[in-house]
Amino acid sequence: MSTRVVDVEGRRLILTHLDEVLWPEDNVTKDELLAYYTAVADRLLPFIANRPLSLQRAPDAITGECAFQKTAPPGMPSWVPTRRIRTEQAALGYSEHVIGGDLPSLLYLLNLGAISVHPWSCTVDALDRPDQLLFDLDPTEIAFREVRNAAMLLRDLLAHYKIRAWAKTSGGRGLHVMVPLAPVHSFEQVRTAAEAITRLARTREPRLFTLDMRRARRRGKILIDVHRNHRGATLVSPYGVREYAGATVSTPVEWPELERALYPEDFHVRNMHERLQRIGDPLASFFAHPQSLAPLLESGRARRARPMA
Repeated sequence: MSTRVVDVEGRRLILTHLDEVLWPEDNVTKDELLAYYTAVADRLLPFIANRPLSLQRAPDAITGECAFQKTAPPGMPSWVPTRRIRTEQAALGYSEHVIGGDLPSLLYLLNLGAISVHPWSCTVDALDRPDQLLFDLDPTEIAFREVRNAAMLLRDLLAHYKIRAWAKTSGGRGLHVMVPLAPVHSFEQVRTAAEAITRLARTREPRLFTLDMRRARRRGKILIDVHRNHRGATLVSPYGVREYAGATVSTPVEWPELERALYPEDFHVRNMHERLQRIGDPLASFFAHPQSLAPLLESGRARRARPMA
């Protein structure tokens, strides 16, 4: 197996097993994965900087389920940021988490076997004040055009409350709708806002949406997963590579793109550089527009919302 020693921003990294084929059907190697992340780092790093991370780790050849590692791997160098964080269950105390940082830290984690990083929706300096509202559209046996329509419905419902949303593919069959927030709301408030919008969407399109988390019970439906708005919950970073065939990428998209025939498999590690050169980064200004959920939270709709199971 090939090994290479590189200097990245003043850090020396020993990158190993570079010729290992991670996606056998597409012959995508670990070396190609590392090169991809290096190329998109300027776009990705703002979404993980100063945030606790979970690592999605893969077996030698990605042909099935991957594992998530929520706590920091042992034996990391001191320059990879970590932080002891109180668990949601106070009785369990604290656990050590990796904190998103710079490119050398990201490459170090990828070299350990991670294929993507999944950040919290808050920074480590404001662990109880999220700066994002997240909707995870999770379809089961339904055409992707319906998922696109669902995302645009959420966009329009949010716009009614003067809230602007952005979107990205999940890298699988779903879409993520994201709202940048000023870190002034609690997780409970953010989740209440997400639940209110979800119930509005279900009222508009009852045959399209379901609240049932059980996959076997939601064929032909879309689950709007608002549980991403809990403390400690994560979502794959923009430009994160997924475990699916083709080494697909969780890709930011413009709303006009969703009005056309767009599919998640259109975006992968081998065409992302060309896409960024051609259209730029749809999330480039995301954090420049922090918003308040006050108009929604103060509405009768949010006050009447009941917690979702």
